Amino acid sequence: MAESGPRHEEYREEFEQIGRIAVWEALGRFDESVTGDFLGFAYTTVEATLLNSTRAERNRGADPDAAKTFLSMLRMAGDDPYLAERLAQTVPPAGRRLSADRAHAARLAYQGAESLDAPLPGAGTDEAWEPAAPAFGVPDELITSDDVAREERRIKCAVVQGILDTMGDGQAHVLRATYGIDPVPFYGNTNEEELAADLGTTAKAVREARSKGLKSFGRRYVKVAAKSPEHAAELTAAMARNLTRKGAMT
Repeated sequence: MAESGPRHEEYREEFEQIGRIAVWEALGRFDESVTGDFLGFAYTTVEATLLNSTRAERNRGADPDAAKTFLSMLRMAGDDPYLAERLAQTVPPAGRRLSADRAHAARLAYQGAESLDAPLPGAGTDEAWEPAAPAFGVPDELITSDDVAREERRIKCAVVQGILDTMGDGQAHVLRATYGIDPVPFYGNTNEEELAADLGTTAKAVREARSKGLKSFGRRYVKVAAKSPEHAAELTAAMARNLTRKGAMT
């Protein structure tokens, strides 16, 4: 673990003690008929013990599969752990999707590791989840372009809902109403008085919430969708072009 974080010294003492116990246990298991290199045997034993101990501490409350799925969604979410928690519940295919409790536990485990400047367990070693044959539930040779298009649309809708879930309730509700995103009915961007009445606010407040909400949503979506800095610049420029002065998409 990196030498930082509020609990570093506490962890250092704890893991040093774990290491000492591992050396003591290695003495009892050492067999000269197998190897004459006790130092090598002890080093391997201590290293494995410490790796298991740090992994268990970092991943406390989250099972390995949940941590792996969360890490994949973290990359998709532009390193936003709260958005990754939402995406982990909707974006992966059935069977890999996390429940709200498992996603929450994975986020807490990640943020605990983050406070120690340490990566999520498995980072750099576990393979990230990517949409593939299991997402469609059929063998590769039976996947059609329609299957791929439906899966891409499902993921895009899940990402949109996930981003909205991490925004303020007011802005998220207005955006859902503007575009008719479940569970809010469609109001469009011309029924501001009606939407304002339903929300118990003013038409001006609705317009401001829409304008600010679209900008906030756009920034987050670019982080999720951009495949490169150049692509991010293209998406940002397109978003700016599509926003009217009222803050609604053209």
